[in-house]
Amino acid sequence: MKPEEFYKIYLPALEKAFQNDDINEGFYVKGPEEYIDSIFLEEMTQYLEENEDEFLEKIAYYFDAKSHNFPSIQGIDIEVYKKELIDGTLIIKKNLFRN
Repeated sequence: MKPEEFYKIYLPALEKAFQNDDINEGFYVKGPEEYIDSIFLEEMTQYLEENEDEFLEKIAYYFDAKSHNFPSIQGIDIEVYKKELIDGTLIIKKNLFRN
């Protein structure tokens, strides 16, 4: 799977996860993988296992911190951290999906 294919599926799921990140089900906030259509899940999981990057790691930190009601991540207020991630999604969209 190419990065463009991955992010075409992942970014909408991430946006949905951000919209619902205030719903905490007993120390569990649904991350983007919960919003990926099951027909893509195996391929997406394989991509994540084979392709580590800083942005995806930050996403994982964010949802883990939200799940545990942490007020910050590495000294950064969690809402500021979220804003930085949202800005990161815009950069990815701009760089990967230029027409």
